[in-house]
Amino acid sequence: MTVGSMDDFDDMRASEARLRALIDTGPGFVWRTGADGGVDFLNQRWYDYTGMTPAEAHGFGWARAVHPDDADGLSRYWIGLLQSNQPGQYEARLRRFDGAYRWFLIRATPKLDQAGRVLHWFGGNTDIDDHKRGELLLAGEKRVLEMMATGRALAEILGELCTVVEGALGGCASGIVLAPSRRGQAVTEAACISNTLPDALIARGMRSVLDPQACPLAAAALAGDQVIVDDLSAESRWPDWATVVRANGFCAAIATPVASSQGAVLGVLIILYRQIHAPTGHENALIAQFSHMASIAIERAFNDVALNQIRSDMAHVARVATLGALTASIAHEVNQPLSGIITNASTCQRMLGATPPNIDGALETAQRIVRDGYRAADVIKRLRALFSKKPVAAECVDLNATTREVVTLLLGELQRHGISVLPAYGNELPQVTGDRVQLQQVILNLVLNASDALQSTTDRPRQIWLRTWADQRAVHLAVEDNGTGFDAADAAQLFDAFYTTKDAGMGIGLSVSRSIMESLDGQLHASLNEQHGATFTLTLPLATTHL
Repeated sequence: MTVGSMDDFDDMRASEARLRALIDTGPGFVWRTGADGGVDFLNQRWYDYTGMTPAEAHGFGWARAVHPDDADGLSRYWIGLLQSNQPGQYEARLRRFDGAYRWFLIRATPKLDQAGRVLHWFGGNTDIDDHKRGELLLAGEKRVLEMMATGRALAEILGELCTVVEGALGGCASGIVLAPSRRGQAVTEAACISNTLPDALIARGMRSVLDPQACPLAAAALAGDQVIVDDLSAESRWPDWATVVRANGFCAAIATPVASSQGAVLGVLIILYRQIHAPTGHENALIAQFSHMASIAIERAFNDVALNQIRSDMAHVARVATLGALTASIAHEVNQPLSGIITNASTCQRMLGATPPNIDGALETAQRIVRDGYRAADVIKRLRALFSKKPVAAECVDLNATTREVVTLLLGELQRHGISVLPAYGNELPQVTGDRVQLQQVILNLVLNASDALQSTTDRPRQIWLRTWADQRAVHLAVEDNGTGFDAADAAQLFDAFYTTKDAGMGIGLSVSRSIMESLDGQLHASLNEQHGATFTLTLPLATTHL
């Protein structure tokens, strides 16, 4: 070899060394594979990040660093890329030497020979963790807020929020423990809501997190102070609780109180890290944001429970408020069978006292006594059901039969006011889903309102039409009268609470009726008739088959 060629060789080796140093010290990962996709080169950055050796990463060993949730997707994409001979890119999480995962954008480009065959694949991985977590955070918060807006169950909302927490912070599992004093109807029996905490940890550790004697960590959090334990192995104040947590693979913990807008503690957000960890200022800001979102969800759930109770109470008040208007009808309905019982009993007594006794006549009269007794009992039964305060029970309801029951109850009162009821019930009407007593309340209110609208009518027969019919999706009931109707200017306010056009009205009947219909996924509308009076129409969806 000549002196010149030696100098050229030295220059080439120096150039390769500089290139290798540049590749190894660059900010990203650089790699190369053969035509089959097996890795034959990785820069030093890869080994430093993953902690893997060249022998471990060679070929397809590098895939062990991919997050389990991303591994299948990346594998399918890589196989498709090898078959297409086209460049591509994919986002996936790669495990760091300490067990933490970060998001990377993985790019791959083929090197082709003159015949278009792949000789090698060259690629680079760029850390996009901060950007990706920001995207996931915004998307996750949007999902949680949409779930709140659409009235999803509290456990579902908090479970999704925990998913957002874990995606934004990484390397952790989370749960939201509800304070016992705030549990009740809005939540399930489980004290801790979580998607990722082990069942054993929830059963043995998390449920005791609300016991100040068993877990001062949570006691401090529930008192309103965040508690951070960056290394559970060095924490000696709560050895039993720390032992349970460490036995399940966690090394650090953060407990953050979830407080209401009035400062009351609703629960605690628990975040457990798989590595020794002290949160950064940015992470603490995120945790405070998550705690605030949890408080909104929990408060909303409790407020919904309270609101539903208020609605139930108002509905009961509305039912009882009609009792005064029904007093005469009740007396009439009960008095008829009672009078029959007394008359038939006297007749039966005379027949038995005759000489000879009229046994056949007495038996027939006794049967009429039994019939009238059942009739009286049925009247009382309907009245007790109508004015009882009981939880709503969804059931399949025959709207025709329900309407007939209300008409039977009101018939005596309507007849005394000279009002004729003209029914036109649809044949073979499909059933609807709802609470029979609540539907009776709505129909009762509509018929009574129609009766009130007819009180001042003197120039035409007083009439109420009751019509039922069905289409492919719903069943309808129209209550129509030929009374005074209502002022068109009042139409927009008819269903507002405490708005009434009656001198002695309470203004809650129609409001409660519409609330009941909406709770049953139904509708209630009012319209003026062309000549006289008004029509109120209720619409209910067909009964679901599983009821």
